[in-house]
Amino acid sequence: MDRRGVLRSLGGLYDVSVRRRGLIWGGATAVALLCGLGYWLHLHSLESSLVRRWPAELAHDPRMIRFAVSLARPAYARHCASCHGADLRGNQATGAANLADSIWLYGDGGIGDIEHTILYGVRSGHPKAHNVTDMPAEGRVHQLSASEVDDVVEFVLALSRQPHVAAAAERGRKLFYDKGNCFDCHAGDAMGNTDYGAPPLLGPNWNYGGDRPTLRTSIYGGRHGRCPAWISVLTPSQVRALAVYLYVKSAKPTPQGPS
Repeated sequence: MDRRGVLRSLGGLYDVSVRRRGLIWGGATAVALLCGLGYWLHLHSLESSLVRRWPAELAHDPRMIRFAVSLARPAYARHCASCHGADLRGNQATGAANLADSIWLYGDGGIGDIEHTILYGVRSGHPKAHNVTDMPAEGRVHQLSASEVDDVVEFVLALSRQPHVAAAAERGRKLFYDKGNCFDCHAGDAMGNTDYGAPPLLGPNWNYGGDRPTLRTSIYGGRHGRCPAWISVLTPSQVRALAVYLYVKSAKPTPQGPS
């Protein structure tokens, strides 16, 4: 075979090799695309199931809980942690509630109740927000005098088993159930009322703190905590995932069962 024949043979082999590599790369790309599409369809199916199912059902489905938690964590870190903390334990300086305990201002801590709060917020301006009432400024509006505010503070300290002045606490007890009208929101047993978002007063969990100066500030000047409505910011699956995540993290055991 002359030189030209050798070159033509080598060129043919090169063309075959290139075509073969092209087929291999093309096949690998197709497989990767199919795998990616399959994974996306799987996630889409899980998100649809997460939103479609009744909230109470999800509490008993470990597989869906694991998926919801994985979806919720980045959403929480981006949108919620700045107020409620990376550890979910809130911030008493701003009144951001502790989301890691089992005490809820609104509802009983079920997934549906948590979801409603995330969707519409608290005093957010949304028509479906929790906005029945807030903590009135009992001293500033002269519902109670400054000394009467101090007496109610002593009563709350007594309720929460903290050091207090007994005589002042007894005066404060009468004000709590009469002139101050505190029982109307916080209930006769001081256990709070989740219809109004009125917290229990027995401690040790406080939104703003349960020491004497902080309690006086709360009673004298009132509190007007706010949570934004996330309905127009987060997707339905993100909202539901966050509700499941907070349900799991709020001192409730994760349901066990087959995955």
